[in-house]
Parts: sequence; structure tokens; C-alpha cells
Amino acid sequence: MPTKTRGKTVQNHVPVETDFGIRQVSHQNFSRIVALPKLALQNCGIDSQVSVKLIQQNGEKFLKLSPTENKGGDKTE
Repeated sequence: MPTKTRGKTVQNHVPVETDFGIRQVSHQNFSRIVALPKLALQNCGIDSQVSVKLIQQNGEKFLKLSPTENKGGDKTE
């Protein structure tokens, strides 16, 4: 809910969290793989590439996936 401060409206940014349930971590050579629902990725605007970041904040650790622009090359699906 927005609040007013000296005539200015300040938006309270509350993160929205979507639970994709418990996912299995698979092993492939020296990598670990977590599968996400295709529809969920499409709804986030993710087609073929993502930026993956590890966020460490207030004692919590989580992964952040962000869509990236596909700059030429072959599209993999």
C-alpha cells in the first residue's frame, strides 16, 4: 500500500515469491542441474539464456535468475 511523505507517494516494494515446489538436483559430470517448469520460465520472459547470480543477504542465500538478450548465435532449446 502506498504511503505519502511530504506530498510524494512512496511505493512499498514487497517481493512476490512463487513456490515451484521441491526440485531434484541432478548430477551430470561436474555440473548440478535443477529443472524448472517451461511455462514458468516463459512467463518470466526467459527464452534461452539466463543470468544466474548468488545473492547473500541477511544470512540468507538464494539464486537469482534474470532474462538476458540473445545476441546472435544458435538458439538452444
